[in-house]
Amino acid sequence: MEEFRLNSTYEFNQFAGGSESIYKYIFGVHVTEGVKYLADTYECYWLLDLISIHSRDIRQAQEFQVWILKRVRNNSFKLSVEDGNKNVIKEINIQFSDFKANEVHLWLENEVIHLPNEH
Repeated sequence: MEEFRLNSTYEFNQFAGGSESIYKYIFGVHVTEGVKYLADTYECYWLLDLISIHSRDIRQAQEFQVWILKRVRNNSFKLSVEDGNKNVIKEINIQFSDFKANEVHLWLENEVIHLPNEH
């Protein structure tokens, strides 16, 4: 299977350099235009839910978080969070998802989830 990482596709270049709008989400988290586009287009609000829920217990200790969803095999994934220096803080196994890509990276900083190229 060919590697399909969403962050490196042309489709997300339109969000490079920042976001004009921020949208309120759940648990005190907000999302950028690029992340809203990702969730709408790829039907993955479940991913934002997981990040919002699981980031709550580590937000105080780690304000900047790198969230990586990566296909393990077939329709199973691993969602991990790193500190920005490739140190894994937490991993979550996802037994089944119909997510189309093999990998996507999202950053959470100052309670806003954004695409890396929106930073």
